[in-house]
Amino acid sequence: MLTQGQVFETRRLLTQEDFNRFAELSGDDNPIHVDPVFAAKTHFGGTVSHGMLLYSCLSGAIQHHFPGARQLRHEMMFPTGTLAGEEIVIRITVHEIAAARDEAVLDVTTIRPNGEPGLQGRTLIKLGEK
Repeated sequence: MLTQGQVFETRRLLTQEDFNRFAELSGDDNPIHVDPVFAAKTHFGGTVSHGMLLYSCLSGAIQHHFPGARQLRHEMMFPTGTLAGEEIVIRITVHEIAAARDEAVLDVTTIRPNGEPGLQGRTLIKLGEK
């Protein structure tokens, strides 16, 4: 049974190979994601994750912790760059439960090793079959 304030966490190490593979699949080969020499000269100091790669990790974590759930709506922003080689914590906090509709609102964040959020937002899910 879900409770408001309940927290779920998953860890994930993001590598340059992850960035490269995501670039190949998505077609987004911006050098900030795939060229360490170029990215080292930017204010990030290294290659950073695609925002949608972070979102994909979050989506996988939601499926892991809420099997069968469907995301109905989501809003997110990417306040800081997540660098290759960083292990992130994907934190999902139950913000609100609408039991009559089998829905829940989740606060979602990916937390970098320095404590800064790489992704933060909120999503509405339809809970899967019980």
